[in-house]
Amino acid sequence: MKRYLSAGLMTVLTLMMLGIQGYAQDAGFTAQDFQERREKLLAYIPEGIAILDGPACYYFTGIDSGDVKLILIPTAIAGKTPAPSAWKTTIYLPSKPPGAGVWDDVKPSFGSDTMSLCGIENNAPISSFYGDAARLANIADTIYVPYRATPGPSGDLPRDLTFVDSIRKILPSAKIKNLTPVIDQLRWKKSAKEIEIMRKACVITVNAFDEAARKAKPGIFEYEVEATVNYVFRTNGGRAEFLIIGSGPNSCILHHMTNDRQMLKDELVVIDIGVEYRSMGTDLTRTIPVAGSFTPEQRKIYGIVLEAQKKAISIVKPGVTLTEVHRAAFEVIEKAGYAKYFIHGTSHTLNGGSPSNPLTDGLFVPQKHDNRYFANDTALVSGSMFTIEPGIYIPEKNLGVRIEDSILVTDNGFEVLTRSAPKEIGDIESLVGRKKSSASERR
Repeated sequence: MKRYLSAGLMTVLTLMMLGIQGYAQDAGFTAQDFQERREKLLAYIPEGIAILDGPACYYFTGIDSGDVKLILIPTAIAGKTPAPSAWKTTIYLPSKPPGAGVWDDVKPSFGSDTMSLCGIENNAPISSFYGDAARLANIADTIYVPYRATPGPSGDLPRDLTFVDSIRKILPSAKIKNLTPVIDQLRWKKSAKEIEIMRKACVITVNAFDEAARKAKPGIFEYEVEATVNYVFRTNGGRAEFLIIGSGPNSCILHHMTNDRQMLKDELVVIDIGVEYRSMGTDLTRTIPVAGSFTPEQRKIYGIVLEAQKKAISIVKPGVTLTEVHRAAFEVIEKAGYAKYFIHGTSHTLNGGSPSNPLTDGLFVPQKHDNRYFANDTALVSGSMFTIEPGIYIPEKNLGVRIEDSILVTDNGFEVLTRSAPKEIGDIESLVGRKKSSASERR
């Protein structure tokens, strides 16, 4: 019999003692998945060449190495040239830093095996990018470059527009088109693999909430709940995208992230959390009573928000717009007399995509607290992912309530991906502060 336990067994025992269940890891997206994404993109733009910069490259390669650029050349365009093999899709990477593997982690660099990483055989040093890009004038008249920003008040150009400007300078005769609407259209309908990974990410998120609710009680600090959530995320191979733990007056701050306040009896705490797991991001919000029981007024407000969320969820199906989803929630809150306390839109998209309004952020703050005119005519399609998160925030009473789920649109309706997170009043009160973890009970 061995005297010492292995590190793996120690981890399992630790999780069992804490009541937190770990899950089998998967490999995430593969080189074939990235290749399929690029092929779908090129199918939208057969007459042009796509040039992507930095963050825009990540979705199509999975490579995050700082200054990365990508030139996507459709086979049909290359095939019309005297030497088709000379015009291949190429990823441009920085050189390997001297301290990589010693001072810093190793990331893909020029000379790495990008074929096995993302399915692109050709890689080149970033220093050769502009010279190669200038040669594209020989084979295409139309160049697609993604950009979303607009110039600042002083005329300063943000990164994406600066990059577009640099392409215009080296290809002055080319027609430059915005690739962002095309990418949004592509990402609006999720693939089967993306949906599969998102479901796993939502299980992790729900279990993190369960542990957070079990942790919450009068006298502890918001950061203690934050640490619990973070632990569950990291234990299961994810990283926190955001952690909002807002108690008392902080429950009325939409993006409260300092998480440094001590929770008191008879207060609510808004727990708004999201994990990034294999590049898919979740979003879940629940509002719970710190001491385990809602006061009569808290119960009333919570009930109104829950009714609004259920009404909005009930109408989801392909063809419904985000405006219609918002109005369904807003009308319930307006009828209850709390319209001025609902200060944001009901939904935002998840993991990219919003083809009709690519520049619109669903969670805006309306002028004069008039939320009935929120407009986003984006129509839902089977495979769309978005949130439904109505809320009522009454600062003068330090009382904020938000309830949010991650939603997948199906062929005939919807699937609430975070449905196993309790939200009925009785279930919430039963969960808060109880001794036994619910993570293993639902698996």
